[in-house]
Amino acid sequence: MKIFVKTRRDNAPQTTHHIRKPPLPFRKHFLAPVSICVLLSGCVDDHGKGAMHAATSRCFSKYPLAKGTAYKRFSCIYQAHSQYGPDAMGTHSALLKQIDQASLRVGLDIDSGVLTVAEGETALHWVTRKAYYQASQHASPPEQPKTQGLRK
Repeated sequence: MKIFVKTRRDNAPQTTHHIRKPPLPFRKHFLAPVSICVLLSGCVDDHGKGAMHAATSRCFSKYPLAKGTAYKRFSCIYQAHSQYGPDAMGTHSALLKQIDQASLRVGLDIDSGVLTVAEGETALHWVTRKAYYQASQHASPPEQPKTQGLRK
């Protein structure tokens, strides 16, 4: 880093002096581990999890949960999950596919006006809870919300 210090002397023109700091010894020791970490992180195979997460994030930002775009949103997410496959989805890939299928139906209902966005969100929460219950087989199943037009 270069530092320029301005000084003024009496009866002398204003001058600029260049002062250079000596290099810090830890810079070279710090740079090597950082470089190795950066290089290794690019080589680690996460089975597409990072790419799938980025793809689904783009779906959320591109298509808001609103009438007219709900089905496109869930279709985009379903396609991302399908593209990267079970390895990227992890141990609950079958569960996520089940939720994706239900989300597509809810998206159609929101787009057609059968469900409002709020009712659609409630239906999505219920579908997710039900799918997780079926996957884990715990306690009692969640109760279905009281919404009109919700398909079974």
